[in-house]
Amino acid sequence: MDCPICGIEEISEGRLALGYTTCLTCGEAAAQQETEDKSRRVAIAYDKGGYQYITEDTNLADLG
Repeated sequence: MDCPICGIEEISEGRLALGYTTCLTCGEAAAQQETEDKSRRVAIAYDKGGYQYITEDTNLADLG
């Protein structure tokens, strides 16, 4: 089965068995992008609540 993103590389049977639907190259690119996105988040700890992730400056005005 060819990768649905790049259409060039073939997805190995092992990756398909694990549930991956992209080739190793496209999967690595997606993982790097997700890691970069998560590094830009800030988590605020409240006294008796969970963490709230702040991703944009506009969200800061909504904090109580």
